[in-house]
Amino acid sequence: MNSKVARIIIVFLLAFLTGVNFVVFPALGTAFTDSSLFRLSSSQFGNLFIPQVICIIISCLGAPFLVNKWGPKMVLTIGLLLMIVSTGALWGLQFFMNDTALLFPVLMILVAFTGSGFGLSITTLNPLAASLFENNKSSAILILQFLVGLGTSTAPLMMNVIGNVKNWMYVPGCIFVIVSVAFAAFLLLKLEKGTFFGLPGHFKIPSKLWLFFITIVLYGCIEGTFGSFGAVILKNQGLDNNKASLGLSLFWAGIALNRLLFGIFSKNNDLSYLFLFSPLMVAGLLLLLLLYPNVSIIVVMMFLIGFFMGSIFPGSIGWGTVEFPSLSVLVSGFLMAANQIGTGIITNVLGHFSTQTNMIFRFLIVCMVLICLLLFCLKKNSKIKEAF
Repeated sequence: MNSKVARIIIVFLLAFLTGVNFVVFPALGTAFTDSSLFRLSSSQFGNLFIPQVICIIISCLGAPFLVNKWGPKMVLTIGLLLMIVSTGALWGLQFFMNDTALLFPVLMILVAFTGSGFGLSITTLNPLAASLFENNKSSAILILQFLVGLGTSTAPLMMNVIGNVKNWMYVPGCIFVIVSVAFAAFLLLKLEKGTFFGLPGHFKIPSKLWLFFITIVLYGCIEGTFGSFGAVILKNQGLDNNKASLGLSLFWAGIALNRLLFGIFSKNNDLSYLFLFSPLMVAGLLLLLLLYPNVSIIVVMMFLIGFFMGSIFPGSIGWGTVEFPSLSVLVSGFLMAANQIGTGIITNVLGHFSTQTNMIFRFLIVCMVLICLLLFCLKKNSKIKEAF
């Protein structure tokens, strides 16, 4: 298969399935901590994701150099295989539930496989999508990231559909089969390495790319705060469990909707200033929550916060790809790693302050203002109009 339509369909399908595969372990949290199944303690379940974050960072930073050497198809093949092996082995653990001594270390290895596979795959898929839409690179990456986000919301939904936690094995089983079929279709594609995926023989990371890196580390802190402790923060604001879960779901829905709309409308409209001022919009919404913690509007505010955050991360990858066309794969890996670094830092630090909601909101407001300032610094003599 070498038609452009086939390549587009399979690349964007793989983005969605990569998102599904990425959250299979968090989605099975109730099974892992169930006393009749995996019997992990809360601390063990939390520690399970340390190798995932580390492996994502390492694979995101290493992927650009591997793609430069082997081409996108080989690196994406390795990434997908790692995720397929991890999910298949997780399904197989149902036959070894009695060997409790081995369960936790095996899960740590499988989570590391998933993290490495995700890092290699998503770092390669970003520039691959951009290469398929030469005149709309940023839009392609925004829509690809929308599909990744849509995928991450699907695995928890699958857990709800199966109902009984004792049927947990159907989740990795279904994902394993579907991703394997998509992988087989992907193997039939012809993907040339091309100049788009190359790196110059000698280069140093431009100072402007370091500014992008700092921006996304700060963004990762904010996304990680809501992603890991959003429900806790909302409960501290007076919401019950159901409304806290609803607020968190709406936060992710807002992020996904923004990425989709930005991807569609930035093709024919100048959305650069909407992108640049979106961090200030988030800061304003957080300030309103800080000053007027009204329980009846918090859930709606969470949707709006997610909405105005949505384009910052994938938009920065798209902008960086336009800004540094000879370093497109490096931009993807560098900023993917930055997001994970920010998320990893905040999830380890915030556990000690998760009840101090006002202090957290003040910290997030400062982060958003800094992001806005950094984006305006990056705007000087840039190609932002081409990106948005």
